Amino acid sequence: MRNYLSKSNLILLSIAIFFTSVFVAVSCKNTVSNIKPRPLGAPGEVLLVINNDNWNSKVGNTIDVLLEDIFPALPQAETMFKRTRIEFSDFQRHFRTYRNILLVSIRPDVSTNKVEFRRNEWALHQQVAEVIAKDAKDLENLFVQKWPKIKSFFYNGDIDALVNSYNRVFEPSVVNLVKNQYPFSLHFPKGYQLKKKDNNFTWIVNERLDSHLGVFVYQFSLDSIEDTNANALLELRNKLLYEQVPGEYPGSFMTTEEEFPVQVRKSKFAGRRWTELRGLWKVQGDFMGGPFVDYFYVDFENNQLIMLEGYVYAPAKPNKAVFVREVEAVLKTFMPV
Repeated sequence: MRNYLSKSNLILLSIAIFFTSVFVAVSCKNTVSNIKPRPLGAPGEVLLVINNDNWNSKVGNTIDVLLEDIFPALPQAETMFKRTRIEFSDFQRHFRTYRNILLVSIRPDVSTNKVEFRRNEWALHQQVAEVIAKDAKDLENLFVQKWPKIKSFFYNGDIDALVNSYNRVFEPSVVNLVKNQYPFSLHFPKGYQLKKKDNNFTWIVNERLDSHLGVFVYQFSLDSIEDTNANALLELRNKLLYEQVPGEYPGSFMTTEEEFPVQVRKSKFAGRRWTELRGLWKVQGDFMGGPFVDYFYVDFENNQLIMLEGYVYAPAKPNKAVFVREVEAVLKTFMPV
């Protein structure tokens, strides 16, 4: 028997389809409007928004000098941030989706000078820092006072964005290798592969046409360590590299470049406090070298000292800060398992 709809039922069905279509259209519209775009610009790029009259003044000169801060522990000087400057009248459309935005203005009507930090305002993984002061002198003093915090906000935001990216898309073979050998995990972007595995030492590399990025993972037994101050950690590092990382020529090996001071500071990520070392490495007996960053953590629970190192070899590349950010972000994917 053929099925058919009566005229009244057909009218009711048409009405239902209409309202369903309207509901779906409205829902889709709302969904799209709530989705923020990906940010423009690479890690380390900052969009500075400041009007010309402020920029072409003493306060502008101060801001200019601070934005020329040098990236730590590189063989050649590089600024920490590459900047693009526009006026507030141009700050619209795609400019609002920049990864890092620094808004600087003088507003005589404000009651309090302030610096505000916001994330994901107009784009995903976006950092916005806004500096507002009543007059030029207050703006200059405020910017000088808050610059270390502003600098850290942008830098750490870039690292966090890279960490999130590596945690989503990674090289499963080396991720599983680390997870199966140690009581923690690290996430490596596509292209990283195992170079060497020996007891508690693992060496993972990403060898590209114009660069070589590497990561060392090692666990020292706390019973074999007398001290964990910076000098002792550097000695442990050099001993490990001498034993595990030979150079191309007989008798050559990786070590620390002693002519360049190693920078030491405390760092915190993955809910743990680490000792951070930054400096330059070299191959004793060869002409190779580059920057490195190390993190050490005393794991009392497992009676181990954890060492994570990322290093960069890119002699043909004048800008190495981008590579240091990459290996640093790999290390900061650290997560206990």
